[in-house]
Amino acid sequence: MSRGNLVSLFVLAAAAALTPACPPSAPPPPTQFTAEAEWVDLKGLQERLAAERGRVVVVNYWATWCEPCREEFPELIRFDREWRGRGVTFFSVSLDTASVRDTEVKKFLAEHRPAFAVFIRRETDDPDTFINGIDPQWSGVLPATFIYDREGQRRQSLLGPTTAEKLEAAVKPLLAQ
Repeated sequence: MSRGNLVSLFVLAAAAALTPACPPSAPPPPTQFTAEAEWVDLKGLQERLAAERGRVVVVNYWATWCEPCREEFPELIRFDREWRGRGVTFFSVSLDTASVRDTEVKKFLAEHRPAFAVFIRRETDDPDTFINGIDPQWSGVLPATFIYDREGQRRQSLLGPTTAEKLEAAVKPLLAQ
């Protein structure tokens, strides 16, 4: 072996000894949980939907006083966790009154720890105007979930409690488009 090859071999061996076989993996970033509902009015909600163009959007309307809403919330969290990185944006809007935002709503969010954005309807909007602005055919029954395609067009309305499986069945065809 020539002297040049021997030096090269020595340099490679030294470099290999100083380099770990498998670089240490960084721990995954911590999941951020929503601890507080942000105020939203109808205009802000419409702007949020417009900002999500290019993604399938699922919006759930709920309230802490609505027992079926409370029961379905873990399903919504499960759906969001499974689909958030796959072209789907999920967020929810509480229709609770402003007086319980910092008590009941905050406590509920602390118990369930959703990672998706949570909003609460600003009471400056008339409730009927808010509901009709979302869907004139919607009576306001809770829970209610609306699914929008990548162009921002509402494609499906799920009135009453839903499951992660029903949501998955609704978004899969929209993602394939």
